[in-house]
Amino acid sequence: MKSIAKKFTLELVGLLLCCMVLFSQPVTATTTPEVTVKSLIDKDNKEEHTETKPENQTQQAVTSQPDSKLVEPTDELPFDAFSRMTPRSSMQGYLKATRARDFERASFYLDYRNLPKDVEAIGKAQLAENLSVVLDRTLWVDVDSLSNKPKGKQNESVPSYRDLVGEISTSQGKVQILLQIVPDEKTGNRIWKISNATVSQIPLLTKEYGYNRVGEWLYKRLPDVEFLGVMLWQWIYFAFTFLLFLVVAVILTRIVTFVLAHLKVPVEKDVVRFINGPVCLLLAVLMSRSLSDQSNVTIAVLALFHGATVLLIAWAWVCLRAVDIAKHRLSNRFIMQDKPQGVFLLRPVSNVLKTSIVIIVLFMWFENLGFNATTLLAGLGIGGLAIALAAQKTVENIIGAITLYISAPVKIGSLCKFGSHLGTIEEIGLRATRIRTLDRSVIYVANAKFVDMQLENISERERISYRPKLMLSANTLKQNLESFMQAVRELLEKHQYIAFEPCRVRFKGFTPWALQVDVLSYVETVDFAFYMEVIEELNLAILGLLNEHHCELANPEFARVTD
Repeated sequence: MKSIAKKFTLELVGLLLCCMVLFSQPVTATTTPEVTVKSLIDKDNKEEHTETKPENQTQQAVTSQPDSKLVEPTDELPFDAFSRMTPRSSMQGYLKATRARDFERASFYLDYRNLPKDVEAIGKAQLAENLSVVLDRTLWVDVDSLSNKPKGKQNESVPSYRDLVGEISTSQGKVQILLQIVPDEKTGNRIWKISNATVSQIPLLTKEYGYNRVGEWLYKRLPDVEFLGVMLWQWIYFAFTFLLFLVVAVILTRIVTFVLAHLKVPVEKDVVRFINGPVCLLLAVLMSRSLSDQSNVTIAVLALFHGATVLLIAWAWVCLRAVDIAKHRLSNRFIMQDKPQGVFLLRPVSNVLKTSIVIIVLFMWFENLGFNATTLLAGLGIGGLAIALAAQKTVENIIGAITLYISAPVKIGSLCKFGSHLGTIEEIGLRATRIRTLDRSVIYVANAKFVDMQLENISERERISYRPKLMLSANTLKQNLESFMQAVRELLEKHQYIAFEPCRVRFKGFTPWALQVDVLSYVETVDFAFYMEVIEELNLAILGLLNEHHCELANPEFARVTD
């Protein structure tokens, strides 16, 4: 029953995630070339460059020719106070004016001749403002693609006196955004303006692509401050909308967990936290991207949506928590199967998985922002060889950690001897193994070096040997030696903590200064403190037997060093 409940819970969570994937399509306002955050940044930099460049050129001209007269305009490039000599400069001037919210100046870039009376009644500045809103929502104007010649482009599908900026789809067909060469009302010079054919269609475009009532109210009343092409009121509007969807997601996820609890389905706490945490955030993000009102979405907002910053954070959180849940489940399974070493291996594996998830999300984010992740990878690849060489030892240590976990010569908590040191394994990390010595100091040994050492795992012994070194005096009598050995043998055989087999006491041989008695026995314990108590008892008993049987230990002063 418990396994069925777990399966039901996992299937429910999987169904929720599948539903979220169905809602994960990005918000789209109109058919327009893909615009990214990088495009917005490049556009801002380009506008700043075009603003500073004429000022620098003017300053250079003044300093280099202080006494020169102004150059009279020619017929090919007449002078115009609003820089409407070419299609590019005219469109650039209009966009600059609307960006500064100077719609009185922006109105000088529109052609108001022969307009219907209902269009004229709207007002020049209002028409310029309405067109700006429509362009912000529907058309990405690349001024570099426009002609910078006074005559404009001559090979387009429009008449020679017009230049095509772009097309906007409406319910009544496509509306062309046109620039047209017209005579200036004051000077008579030929200048470029937004065509009256386009201006006459502004009411239709505003009806289909204007802001909704809430957006219009915020647009009129909040300051004209923007960041990355998105105005302040839009940041507030979409942030508030997301908070509303977050509240809805919180309610939905709480209902799900409430229903699961009342269906008497045993759901573990980590799954409940998973649903109420990352799944809740992901659900809110997907609902806000799929169900929010599109009437206030501009191309700049669409570029931020395409960046999917919050969406990627939500998915990353889901994946990271899923790794933690899987780690917890596998840990419990390994413990039930009596495989504690597998539990220790899960930690570095989960760390590698989490690091990979974060790296993948970062590359996806950079790609969504408009930066070429392939180029970034190639750039990283140039220094990758040097990094790989520098990280060679690190890779060796990681492989050494995996080897230690898989082959398991020692485990965490094992008392082992390595080289000339003796200590307890406290941690097997990705880089080094931490060992606590008997002096309570800590030694860190690189995994690549540690795995190649001769390791003596003292904790793996099932009992501890007792082998006292008995070197009796060479003057010991035979009968005394025999009676002493028999007494020691009986002592060991009768002791309750000494193993029955092997248990021997033998006269091993002679040395120039002593008689060597070999004792081999094992204390039935792995507790070192208890072992010390037992051998202390045995040593005192053997000392009493030495005195009882008139045996003396050899004097080391008579020892001779021999080859």
